[in-house]
Parts: sequence; C-alpha cells; structure tokens
Amino acid sequence: MTALPAALVGTLYGWAVLASTVFHPGWIGPNHIAPGTDWMVFYGSVTSAVQGNLSLIMNGDDFTAFLNRSFQDWLSAPIEFRPWFYPPSFLVLLLPFAPLGFAASYVAFQILTAAFLATALIKGASSPVLSRYVAAGVLISPAAAINIVDGQCAFLVAALLIAGVRLLPLQPILGGILLGLLSFKPQFCLLVPVALVALRQYKALLAAAGSALALVVLSVIIFGLDVWLWWIPQAINNFIETDAKWLSYGRIWGHSVWACAVLAGIPPRLASVLQIAAIAGGMVVAYLAFRSTLSRDKQLAVLLAATVLAAPHSGAYDATLLAAAVGLWLAANIKTWRLLDWFLALGIWMVPILSPPTHVVAGRFSPLLIVALIGFILHELRGRSQSSTDSRPQLVIP
Repeated sequence: MTALPAALVGTLYGWAVLASTVFHPGWIGPNHIAPGTDWMVFYGSVTSAVQGNLSLIMNGDDFTAFLNRSFQDWLSAPIEFRPWFYPPSFLVLLLPFAPLGFAASYVAFQILTAAFLATALIKGASSPVLSRYVAAGVLISPAAAINIVDGQCAFLVAALLIAGVRLLPLQPILGGILLGLLSFKPQFCLLVPVALVALRQYKALLAAAGSALALVVLSVIIFGLDVWLWWIPQAINNFIETDAKWLSYGRIWGHSVWACAVLAGIPPRLASVLQIAAIAGGMVVAYLAFRSTLSRDKQLAVLLAATVLAAPHSGAYDATLLAAAVGLWLAANIKTWRLLDWFLALGIWMVPILSPPTHVVAGRFSPLLIVALIGFILHELRGRSQSSTDSRPQLVIP
C-alpha cells in the first residue's frame, strides 16, 4: 500500500497535464499543442472522406497542412506531421461523429467510449463491488488523462477487448462481433484469434472475422476501393521499412518494443526482430493463459498486457489497457497482495508519465514492466501445479 501515495501523485500529474493543455499547452509536462490533436486527424479524415476528398488523407504532408489551416485557431502552434495511417474501416466507425463538428464530436467520443469501457469492466465481473473500483481506477489513471488530452481511442480498444471476452461464455456471437471490430486498429487485434482458438470458441472466431469483413465491405461501399489500394501497401511498408517522417514524428515516440529497443541503441533491424519476437511471445502467453485454469479476469489481464507488448506501435494513451490489466489482476488477488505486486502495479501505472521515451530514459523500460506483469500472473499456474502435486497421496514404503 506504500505505493498508493506515489500513484496518487502520478494521477494528479496526468490530469494536470490535461488541464494545462486546455488553458496553457506545455505549462505542465510535454506540450501537446492543443487538446485533441489526434482527434483532429480522425475528424479531419472522416469529414474529408464524406466530402469526397479521399486523396487528401492519402498524402501525409498535404493532410498535415490541411489540419494546420483548418484548426489554426485551436492550435497553439502548428503540428509538424499528422498523417492518416488507420485502415479505411475506421472511417465507418467515425461516420456518426462527423455531423457534430470538431469540439462536440471530440467530447462526445471521449464520453461515450469511457462509458463503454466502464460498462465493460463492471458487467460480467466476478465481484461487482470490486469491479466498480477497477473501472473508476482505470478512468482516473494517468493513461486515461493522456487519452483524453490527445483525443485518442484507447477507451474504445480496451472496451472492445474486455466486453468481447466477457461475452464469450453466454453470447459468443456477440462477443466475437465486438472483437472483430478491433480490426479498425489492427495492431491491437493480433492476439484475438489466438485467444479464441485457445478457448475453442470457433463460432466467436467466425463472428469476429465476419464483423471485420463487414467493416471492410461497408467502407468500400461508402468510400470506394481506392483508399484500400493505397492503405494496404502503406501498412506493410510501415512495418517492414518505416517511412522516415512517420519514424521521426510517430513510431519512435511510442512505447513499443521496437521503439524502446532503438532508443536503447539497438540497430533498427535487430529491434524489428525483437518486435516480431514480442508478437510471437504474446501469442504464446495468450494461448497459455486461455487454455489454463486462471480466472477469466486474470486471462483478460494477460491478454490486455500481451496486446500492448505485441503492438508494433503504441502510445502513452494505450497504457489504458495496462491500467485495466493491473486493476483486474489486483482485484482478483485481493486476498494475497504482496508489496512487490504494488510496486509493479505502480511502475505500470506510471508508464504514461514516463513519456515520451525519446526524452524520458525510464520510459524505455516499459516493455520489461509488461513482461514482469505477465510473468507474475502466469507464475500462479506453476504454484497451482506444485500445490496439486504436493496434495496427491504419496506411496509410503515401510
């Protein structure tokens, strides 16, 4: 419990960054230039698509110039490079927000997705009382504050993962549909098929594939095929050989294994190997967790943590998934808390504060904290196995 005061300080700092960004960007913490700069990308893209100007979002430099012109009264300084790198299916999910205008859509998206995440954390939990504390903790975490500052979609990603997995026992089709919607941000759905195969949830797997395909078909019907013909090679190239501008202004500022390895001085090609190893390792631990006797909340904690570890790109706001993982893990282990557990939870809680890792050296160790969390949870299986062995009747030879 001695970690709680430090966690409180980190939380207050995260929300102070949000408040200062509204009134005086950069006064406290990193200069985010203005509230919702990532939402500018989402809103600018969907409104451009609705107006039939898809070619604009296919050119990062032109699109950045468009954002600077359109939001010059909102920005405290010009943004340097904000391209659209999401699959066109994301545009379908953003369509309902397009008519609201920038500010209203920004606020509405954050409120609705935060409510969805809170509901996902509370509904279906083994302990309704504890789940409310977990939901409250996640939504006041530093990661949540940064998600709101940037206008990002980490609340939605975490909610889809949690709600989808929790629905599987009773409503596998609906659970699969929600998990398939994660395809709008593909780096966070890499482990979903592995978890579903481990659970033998083949109906849910088909439903997930169906909802992902439905998003693609809808996007083609609404926006045409050209944007997909542009995006697919772009996505492949960004993983194999990252665009120089995206590297400088985007990927290297994240907390991925690749980014942290490069910042630690490891050559980019070797860092890519480590990232691939993180993806493979995430698949292994996800399979082991969902084939094990761990409680569903602990399985979810492993999936959330491994999802962030495997993602080729993740930002400080994506630590919302880690905050949820820590909350689920601590709630499930309430009777066996150790001081070491709290210090590990504190380290993960602080990941968004130790950002960006380009400037904060301690932030480059965040993948190791995630590995430690997964290790702590899976280590319980070894303890159970040992306990089961020790409890077997022993043959005594006189």
